[in-house]
Amino acid sequence: MVEGTVSVIGDGQAPGLVDGPGWSLPGLDVAAGRYPLSVERHVMAMADHLVPGVTTVTPHGRYYAVHGLIAAQAEAEDLTIPEAQSLLRRAEVALAAVSFAHHPQALEWLPRAHGTDALARRLHTGTLTMSEAEAPGKDGYVGSRWGFWGPYNGSEIALGILAPGHMPAPGPRLEAAAVRAGLDGLLELARAETLSVDSLKSFGDQLCVCAGGERADGEWLAKVMCEPADPAETGSRSATRRQTIQLLARVVTEHPEQIRRFTRDIGPVLAFGDFLTSDSVTSGIDTAAVWRGVVLRNYSVGAWRRLWSWLVAQVDGLLPIEEVADRFAVELPDTTVDAFLSALPATQSTTGAPLPAEYDLRNVIDSPLPLTELRVLAAGARRVDELSGRVRDAFLGRRGVELGPEWTQRRLDEARPTKLRDFARQITHDLVARSQRIARAKARRRPDGTLWLPTRLHERGGLLYRTSQEGRGDVGLRLDQLGTVLATCGVLRYDGGSWSVTGRGRALLG
Repeated sequence: MVEGTVSVIGDGQAPGLVDGPGWSLPGLDVAAGRYPLSVERHVMAMADHLVPGVTTVTPHGRYYAVHGLIAAQAEAEDLTIPEAQSLLRRAEVALAAVSFAHHPQALEWLPRAHGTDALARRLHTGTLTMSEAEAPGKDGYVGSRWGFWGPYNGSEIALGILAPGHMPAPGPRLEAAAVRAGLDGLLELARAETLSVDSLKSFGDQLCVCAGGERADGEWLAKVMCEPADPAETGSRSATRRQTIQLLARVVTEHPEQIRRFTRDIGPVLAFGDFLTSDSVTSGIDTAAVWRGVVLRNYSVGAWRRLWSWLVAQVDGLLPIEEVADRFAVELPDTTVDAFLSALPATQSTTGAPLPAEYDLRNVIDSPLPLTELRVLAAGARRVDELSGRVRDAFLGRRGVELGPEWTQRRLDEARPTKLRDFARQITHDLVARSQRIARAKARRRPDGTLWLPTRLHERGGLLYRTSQEGRGDVGLRLDQLGTVLATCGVLRYDGGSWSVTGRGRALLG
């Protein structure tokens, strides 16, 4: 018998009913989790391989320098952990305040400095009291005692800027003199009692998040980003990052009027056409083929995410799963799967280059979302037999996984004689079952006895209900963040609505 107290419900109810176990709190926490279909893993892992040192939450090159500066200062002054935490937060507040003073309106090509939104009320009053602004919590600029070091820490360690540890410490590639010179004046602002926004305007050209490219810290960071830690290690992560940067720089150079946003505009260049194989530079970059496969796979990943988001949105109230399946089916033409596949646009040119089928399908006007995304999935499935070599390997990833291109191809081929609408109904059941399996696999028992179940969609006896909407964005490939980091260390420049490679960038990349 399990020990614990129980209580018998009284007040006129049937005797003997147990009011829950006494050793745990009642309740099921159904706070939504991320990646409900778990289709993103391969693309995310490949992005980490191709762009080490940059993530989807590290858009600012200057934070690498700021955290390096704090590491150097903490070492020089032998700061305690609380002292280092306070100095780091104050430096980040000062950086945000200077950046706001320099650019009160957000820049087109660069996100605002971290914490600016939380500091907005104070910034608009014209004065910051540092002890209040830097305090962690709901009333300060950030929740963490370490400010925004957490999101950047892994990247800074990967780049060799910081050493692993419980507080920022100089790594092998940190040049303390460069970050001190580039960020000259930041520590003085960080240690001030108050900051006047108007007086900070004079610091804009040297301490704004946009200004690193013209400063010593930017020149140092550009070398860290573009030069392998050991030139002899051709297969190292830093060598892979250099190849990715060389690839992006070449695309920017050869398509100057086309590139405004990296993921949106460079992605199709990497995925489609013969530029990667015919250009004298990109044809010699090993990672170009890998990038092609990853971008093509991301179209399929995005299709599953969009389709799932649409299905979850159909669940209004308590709804039988068959009703959701019927709502999917009615959005599709009354035809067979074979006819549906035959009507897809070509996915390969006569020379073997991938054609932009997925891109074009997403731009078809008035096409229902479920039909569009099913077409995108079918186009990706067709590429299983069209791609070859490193492109195919990067496209497929782990072989035969559920919802992968090979799985989708097999399911479509098996269903060719059947009605497309019946196929959609079966896919709906498959996706709901998969989402429930994944949610249960991720479920965790918390110390207080409650259960955390990460799902927005719940199934009970064939009935569905949802607690919130699902997101439908594509998996981030880190290209936008890589572009802004390179711009804020002077490798790239955004001017007049387009990107270009700077003289520094050309010198570093060859």
